[in-house]
Amino acid sequence: MRKQAVEVQANCPKCSTIPTTEESFTISLAKDWRAPYLAFFVERTLPSNSKLAYKLKKTVKRYFVDESILYRKGFNGEPLRCLGNTESHQVMQEIHAGECGEHQGMKKLHRQLLSFGYY
Repeated sequence: MRKQAVEVQANCPKCSTIPTTEESFTISLAKDWRAPYLAFFVERTLPSNSKLAYKLKKTVKRYFVDESILYRKGFNGEPLRCLGNTESHQVMQEIHAGECGEHQGMKKLHRQLLSFGYY
């Protein structure tokens, strides 16, 4: 998500500052990072790699599925919808472009994503 945010930021002539790593939110993207979680909830299957299976068992408590959409439980219990690569890129562009308000900088863009319930 950080890579996508940087691309959106770089293409915007009004934006000039890039926040530090502590100020930004990052996730590591695989083919689709949500696939192991959905497979666990729907089919009750774990990855064949023991390290990945262990990690999934530890983190699966933070997630839930509603109508085949993966959500993460927020700090206050609010559901945060988990997005894939293309969905997150599209949402960031829409928010940054101003469809959800005025022109957003990268730091405020991240806050806006969380306030809309996206993870």
